[in-house]
Amino acid sequence: MKESQHGNDARVTVSIVAVGLTSLVTQVILLREFLSVFYGNELVIGVLLANWMILTGLGAYLGRFVGKREHDVLPALLMFLATVPYATVLGLRLLRNVVFPVGVMVGIVPIIWSSFILLIPYCLLSGASFVVLASLRSRAEQPGSIGSLYALETIGSVAGGIVFSLILFHYLNTFQSLAALMAFDLAAVLFLVRDRPAQKRIVTWGLAIVLLLPVLVLNVDLLTKRRLFPDQEVVFSRDTPYGSLTVTKQAEQMNFYENNALLSSENDATSAEESVHYAMVQPALPRSVLMVSGAVVGAVREVLKYGVQRLDYVEVNPHLIELAKKYSPDLGDKRVNVFNVDPRVFVRETQARYDVVLLNIPEPSTIQINRYYTLEFFEALKNQMNPEGILSLALLPSTEYQSEEARSINSTMMNTVKAVFKEVLIVPGLRTYFLGSDAKLDIHIGRLVAQRGIGNTYVNQYYLDDDALAQRSGLLHRSLEAGAPLNKDFAPVSYYRQVTHWLSSFRNNLWIVGGIALLFFLFAAIQLNAVSVGIFAGGFAASSIEVLLLIAFQILYGYVYEALGLIVTIFMAGLFMGSFWRVRIFPRATIRLYAKIQMVVALYCFLLPVVLLMLQNIQGSAAVVHGSIFILTFVIAVLVGVEFSVAADLRRGQPQRVASELYAVDLIGSALGALLVAVVLIPMLGIVAASIVPGLLSLLAALVALIQRKSIEAPIL
Repeated sequence: MKESQHGNDARVTVSIVAVGLTSLVTQVILLREFLSVFYGNELVIGVLLANWMILTGLGAYLGRFVGKREHDVLPALLMFLATVPYATVLGLRLLRNVVFPVGVMVGIVPIIWSSFILLIPYCLLSGASFVVLASLRSRAEQPGSIGSLYALETIGSVAGGIVFSLILFHYLNTFQSLAALMAFDLAAVLFLVRDRPAQKRIVTWGLAIVLLLPVLVLNVDLLTKRRLFPDQEVVFSRDTPYGSLTVTKQAEQMNFYENNALLSSENDATSAEESVHYAMVQPALPRSVLMVSGAVVGAVREVLKYGVQRLDYVEVNPHLIELAKKYSPDLGDKRVNVFNVDPRVFVRETQARYDVVLLNIPEPSTIQINRYYTLEFFEALKNQMNPEGILSLALLPSTEYQSEEARSINSTMMNTVKAVFKEVLIVPGLRTYFLGSDAKLDIHIGRLVAQRGIGNTYVNQYYLDDDALAQRSGLLHRSLEAGAPLNKDFAPVSYYRQVTHWLSSFRNNLWIVGGIALLFFLFAAIQLNAVSVGIFAGGFAASSIEVLLLIAFQILYGYVYEALGLIVTIFMAGLFMGSFWRVRIFPRATIRLYAKIQMVVALYCFLLPVVLLMLQNIQGSAAVVHGSIFILTFVIAVLVGVEFSVAADLRRGQPQRVASELYAVDLIGSALGALLVAVVLIPMLGIVAASIVPGLLSLLAALVALIQRKSIEAPIL
């Protein structure tokens, strides 16, 4: 009997670890995949995380109705968890261009409902499995073992994060990673049925082979990528730390995509010339040039027309450099120095000084890109420019009529550049170009090109009407808001306004978003009691701070996707250590302890802005900043882990019911925190002010716990 009980304990433990590992790896892979398919905007991340947590919480709530046959249900649950992630990514890629028109930007409402539908199978199963495992484990231990279940699941998540960060991310593509995950889960299923009747074991082995064989034989990654780019030949595809990079060939033209958004096309003469010549014709004799990105479009060739002595080309993504060298032979010129480094780090560390700086980067539609459009970066660039040096950057397509959102974007950028340089010139072209300098700037581009004798195809006196160009430039200048806020690192106004501009194209049915959020908030409110109020606030604070720290890392160093697995792993390790240490340091769970923990969480949130501002000032020390972000992540996770463990002991009752309630409320709070921080609080308030909101909520939860302490201390049935 003891041996049988020991075997059951081992099965439950293996299952818990497998669920935790699968959940974390699946979440990170799906985050990257949805981000890639839907253009890389952090708004998509907030939507996906919110849907993930809401559905997992709903699965936990439904898990209480599984019944008493958990041992029979568990192998089937793990079998489904092994295969559903693979099927989800497969469905996402195959259906993207079936459900939505090819090449058309998808609105926020379709992103919400499409991601919600695709996540339903995995998240409901994952949430239900937590409750099933809680019921099984409670039979092996004393009642109230939910905290240890939480700790074991976290161990699996930590293991998954380590495996993803060190192996899967660097050596395998998306479907290879999912196949490895499937093999691990199927091995866990085979372990669960090892002493079942021979017939069940044979069927299980057969299913495992049938499921694994196709994914091991076929190159599913390449096959599905072709569906995302119809009528084009996919010649290169790679998941990089900065996004999914794809190169296609269509009618002898090479097209370069990052996260499914077109970066540039080979030999796009108009874009190449506009990105260079508007600025290069301004100074008397440009000798030293800094170019950030743009080589694949042919911009390097245009710079070299001026006989420069030095061109420093900086690209953060090494795979883009490889492609640029392959399709742009000009990078081999002896005057060109190629640097694979974050442009902000390069500017901070270089000793060179420049006559012209060309920022050939996409619009600030993500936090990652916005960091190259901020006041702090412009000031750093000016420090490395010669006295009459010129900065060039571009935003939205130039049109005669500007929408209110487009006007606000251009106004913020105009004022941000003007805060650093004495002169700002707007040049309307395919995009709206902003030139900044302390020297006088001339809008008569055609005449200046002719005077230099530069042979261009489009940017010349025949293609450009200088009088019309001056008139359009003046109209743009006069239409902008003089009082528009500046774009800063920790107050990403341009990002927020870019997102608003994107959303303005999809105003119809936006009330659905608020309605969905309200429904789930009401569902959470109905479930709340004196203990779960704290869990709701703790989940909100945990996800809010995690998102804040990820975005702070992105702002300071710009490669959060490379560090995503590591940061999430540290977070999960902190959750485990919090729930593990609590039982040993605070063996008795009391309402006063519960309230104190929430007060400490509130204090952490209130102090976080001070710490982040200090890190911004010392970001030259990479080791200090990295270490600080990791420590901050670990500390908030430990606090929330302690809080969940105490709540599990305070909230007495049937294990299935308690696990379902706490897990569901925790995830719903986390969902609202992730969504509000990513979509509303950071863009509108900035990182510094955004962390105050979860602090106030945690403080409120502590007060509620103290006011209702008598009802909490009594058994809650």
